[in-house]
Amino acid sequence: MRVIAKASGITPGAVYKHFSSKADLLFEVTKRAVQSIPLFTESSRDGADAARLPTLAAAYTEPELKLLRQLSIEMHAASARDRKVSRVLARSDEHAIRQTAAAIERAQRSGKLDPKLDPMMVASAFSVFMMGLVHMETLIPHLVGDRTWSEFVRNRAAALLGVL
Repeated sequence: MRVIAKASGITPGAVYKHFSSKADLLFEVTKRAVQSIPLFTESSRDGADAARLPTLAAAYTEPELKLLRQLSIEMHAASARDRKVSRVLARSDEHAIRQTAAAIERAQRSGKLDPKLDPMMVASAFSVFMMGLVHMETLIPHLVGDRTWSEFVRNRAAALLGVL
C-alpha cells in the first residue's frame, strides 16, 4: 500500500480512507479494468446483447487483455484468503450470470438464440468458459493473440450460447 500511495502522491492513510484492504483495492482495479473493455461498455449500455457475447469471449484471447486476465486471477486468489472479497466477488459473479441469463432470454424471444436452452445454465456455462480464458498465459500462452484460436473461441462460444 505504501508503494501505491507513493505512486499516487498520497499517504498510505489516504489510501485506507477509500479502501479498507489491498483486496478491496484489487477488486476496484479489476472492476474498472473489466468496465474499460469497449465491448463490455457497449453491452452494458445496450442492455447486453447476448448475440455479441461470442465476440466478447474472443476478445479475451487478445494480448491487450493480458492485464485483465491477470487481475481476474489475482481477484479470485484474494477471494480464497479474504471472506469479504469472497462475498463481494460471489455477488458480482452472480449478478453477471443473472444479467447474461436475462440477455439470453431477450435474444431467445427475438429469435437470435436457441429457445430450448435454459438461460441460467447457459449463462453459468458461459461464465465458466470465460474463466478458462483468463488462464491463457498459464495454460496456452502460445495461443494468446492467435487469429485462428480467437475465431475458434468465438465459434465455440456461439455454439455454447445457441446462436442461430
